[in-house]
Formats: sequence, C-alpha cells, structure tokens
Amino acid sequence: MKSESLLDCSEKISNDVQAVFSLNPSKYSRSEIANKLENNTDNLAIPEQVHSTVVEFAKLPGIYPDVDGLVTTNSNILLTLKVADCVPVFLYEPLKRIIGLVHSGWRGTVENIVSNAIKLMQKNGAESRDIRCFLGPAIGKCCYEVDREVSKYINDEAKEKMDYDKWKVDLHGQIRYQLTELGVPTNSIRASNICTYESPECHSYRRDGENAGRMYAFLSLK
Repeated sequence: MKSESLLDCSEKISNDVQAVFSLNPSKYSRSEIANKLENNTDNLAIPEQVHSTVVEFAKLPGIYPDVDGLVTTNSNILLTLKVADCVPVFLYEPLKRIIGLVHSGWRGTVENIVSNAIKLMQKNGAESRDIRCFLGPAIGKCCYEVDREVSKYINDEAKEKMDYDKWKVDLHGQIRYQLTELGVPTNSIRASNICTYESPECHSYRRDGENAGRMYAFLSLK
C-alpha cells in the first residue's frame, strides 16, 4: 500500500475519489505535500482542529476556524487535515458524490464527532447505507492507555481493563461501533492496521511529545 512517503487509501474507498495519507517522514508542510501530489494549494480546505465535535460543509477552499471535520460535494476542493495518533476518518457516499474528512482523537471519538459528520452528509442527501469509510493510521489499542474517566465512554468491545486503574482503548473499534449504529454497513468500513505509536515511520504525539511531526490526510472528488 505504500508508495514512497504516501499511503494511498483510494482502494479502500472508491475509484471516484483521491484519498491519500502521507506519513511525511521529512516533516514537510501541508502545502509541500499537496504540491507533491500535484494539487493546487489554493484548493485546500483546512479545519483548524481544536479537538471539537464540529463538522462543517465546505463550499469553498480556506481555513475553517473551530472545526475538526469537513464535508463537501465540490470537486474543486481538496479536504485535508493533520494527525499524529488521532484517527483520520475518510467518508464517501458515491451516489450523491459527497465526501467527508474528520479528525477524531479521544475527545472527538467519545463525543461522537463521526455521528455529526454522517448527519451532515445525510442532510445533504447521503444515505448511511451507501456511505463507505476508511479509518486511517492511528494509535492502536496495543499502545493506547486511558484512565477510567475516558474509558467509561467507550463501548465494552473497544476497550480492555488492565491490572491497574487504566484501560486500553481501540479508537478504530469505537468509531466502527458508532458508524454501524448510524446504519453504515460493517462491510463498508475498512481500517488501517498501522499503529502510529509503535511504527517508527509514523509521527506520534504520545510517543514523541512536542518533537512529533504531523502526518496529513487528503480527500477529494475526482
């Protein structure tokens, strides 16, 4: 699935979209990576990413303040976001040609940002049964420990109690549960098996702290 520094997720969603996740080993900027993908940087739609649950409909390129997810039907827009352990959620409804790209860290996940994205897609004509989803590389259950205050919001199947007052949490598993509760078919949800914490080629904030770089997700209609 890897091509140089890029992990191409398009086969996980559809041939009608360009979906790319950049591991970004050289710590390029968002614009530099977009240029490498031969995309016009003037077309970028960028959520500010403040760990909110806000998803907006993007009609035009530009920066969207206080937002962690974007949905669009505009083929001239390149949706993008940055991550370093959080889950990049790629969404596509082929019949209505609606796409969404969502930043879902633990806060966004427990507060159900993905639900907000699906509902916004539905508001614009999408059917949940037709939505396809790819959950990009993120910190895995193997490496993600949280306390009781966070774990209590996680479905039992997406967490595991440890020997002390800590739990291991599967963000992919929790998001998958939320999607199926909203009517997205299980066989339409795919997920990366890359754990950003344990994979040295990935950036991880929990592993590297302030020294961590950022990986970038891009999604657009063809």
